[in-house]
Amino acid sequence: MIAAIKQAAVDRFPLTISGIHGLAHWERVLENGVYLAKHSGGDVLICSLFAFLHDCCRESEGSDPEHGARAAEFAKTLRGGILKLEDERFELLRYACEHHEKGRLSEDPTIGACWDADRLDLGRVGRRPNRRFLSTERARRSSVIDWGYRRSRGHPAKLKG
Repeated sequence: MIAAIKQAAVDRFPLTISGIHGLAHWERVLENGVYLAKHSGGDVLICSLFAFLHDCCRESEGSDPEHGARAAEFAKTLRGGILKLEDERFELLRYACEHHEKGRLSEDPTIGACWDADRLDLGRVGRRPNRRFLSTERARRSSVIDWGYRRSRGHPAKLKG
């Protein structure tokens, strides 16, 4: 299912796939999300799907305040076809996509892991993640912030644990 969602997201993406919100970003968000979900008790599948869907409906590399809502709507169009999730899990994915760029925090381990996975990749736009805007305990660790930031800036980075 993840490969099919990834392809649907690539096909839907109207911007340059090599841009700052494109495929390389999605792949880093995937790695970040899987790591965080495993440590927070979040749903790894939802974090993986979020990685490919959250920015796929952007219409601008700059400000685009409705792209999360468009991503949530796009996910609805895939449901029942290539996106097969029960209601509760789909609602987590939909909510995570719709609200990911609003600057919120979440106590839900899955939504928090999704949002933190995206925020740990802020270095690609020249911003270092701020622990005040990270939901999960693991993401707030200095070592994890450094890891995410280095990777988002194109530097190899390893993380233990």
